[in-house]
Amino acid sequence: MNDTSLSVISAFNAALFDAGGGTFPVEALAALPDAARVVVVSDRSGFLRGVRAALRLSPAEIALDQERFSAEAVSAALRRWAGEGPTRLLLDMRWVSRLPQGAEGIARWGEVAQSLSAQEVSVVSCYDGTMLIDAQVPVAFRAHRQFLAPSGLYENPYWMPPEQRRAPVGEQMSWLLGRIVPDYEGQGVFARDDRFAAHGGAPDWLGQAQSVSTEAGGESWQICCLGQLRVYRGGERVDWKLKGGAPKKTRTLFAYLLTKGETGAHSDRLAELLWPGEGDEEGKRARLHHTVAMLRKTLGDPKSILRTGDFYRLNAPEGSWVDITSFEQLCRRGMSLSRRGQRKEALEVYHTAEQLYTGDLFQDLPVGYVEDEQEDWCLPQRVWLREMALKLHSQMSALWREEGRLRRALEHCQKALAMDPLSDDAHAETLRVYHAQGRMDAMARQYRAYKTALAQIDSSVEGTEIQALYLALTRR
Repeated sequence: MNDTSLSVISAFNAALFDAGGGTFPVEALAALPDAARVVVVSDRSGFLRGVRAALRLSPAEIALDQERFSAEAVSAALRRWAGEGPTRLLLDMRWVSRLPQGAEGIARWGEVAQSLSAQEVSVVSCYDGTMLIDAQVPVAFRAHRQFLAPSGLYENPYWMPPEQRRAPVGEQMSWLLGRIVPDYEGQGVFARDDRFAAHGGAPDWLGQAQSVSTEAGGESWQICCLGQLRVYRGGERVDWKLKGGAPKKTRTLFAYLLTKGETGAHSDRLAELLWPGEGDEEGKRARLHHTVAMLRKTLGDPKSILRTGDFYRLNAPEGSWVDITSFEQLCRRGMSLSRRGQRKEALEVYHTAEQLYTGDLFQDLPVGYVEDEQEDWCLPQRVWLREMALKLHSQMSALWREEGRLRRALEHCQKALAMDPLSDDAHAETLRVYHAQGRMDAMARQYRAYKTALAQIDSSVEGTEIQALYLALTRR
């Protein structure tokens, strides 16, 4: 539907995608008919300055400054600012880049926006396409009923109401087909009789950069693997310490199955992981059966773990989220923005990634389970992610140094060195920061500390790159 059909729309919930900069957003908004009252929400001074607004608010004033998006808080705050008569809300979606679980925030905001449109408040959610990471793009694409562009307002053929998104995939596709092609409306072409059966499973998220997205029922999971293993259901943290359970084994079982994704794991492998060299096979299977039952109870859903023959796998609800995916994508997005010279935007994205990295992968799992003799199921990924976090801090330091914020730059150097005292990137960046501060004595101390730490590991290694950098900086 284009702008010729605007007269039949009382209120809308539209997404406006911008590649960053230019007049595209203002031109798109100009395609809309005049509104009695325009409210702009942004903390950027230049956002939609070409649009006349009755009111300008910051995201904090409508509860969008929290770590977790709260539909209730946002809706309540918007009601306080809502005026009488037709209102149009123009929202700067850059707040999403500061939200660790940004995809979830977009999805929930889409529901709030749709509710507002039902109350005669038109909503335009303005996205900067350069700031979205891969996990957020499809969510933003599906969250709004219309798209807005300079040529007008268009119906989004892929949008569906929240209650429909929770239906089995066959019902979802039948509904979409009927929405696009009226002949199919109500036909239930892809409907299935097994609507209450469990579907899908968690993907191999360590091998593929994607969020969990399956068709199981129940409240979505938010899975935090960096640092302590934490799982939230509907915003509530699950309690591993249930009566009759063994929390360490339950957590390890969840973590291992998560890494195995849709393939799952054989019961014999799980038993050997949790009880290496202990007892007979029959006894191990009985203990595994009990541990699986306790994990299902912990997750609050008997279908949270599926068994097919001798294989078990996780069955995550639709819309579940894993921090590792967002962390990687945020780091890559920050690198891309940095290469384009968009330092402030890169720092904003990097800061969100930094919030996610609260420690090493599955940091609180017992060493005996992690250092498994049969399989390196955790350690290689742990090392790789730590290296990514080290690069994150070094790159943030470089960006702050280029901005002239040397104290902030040094803070990130110190964080990196606390993680790895032998990180060449961190030592090199620390030398550059001290040089920019004019602290030659500090440079000398840093270089000596590096050589001492290196000698303790291997006296034959000389660290020639750091030495060359130090000598080059002392000559300037």
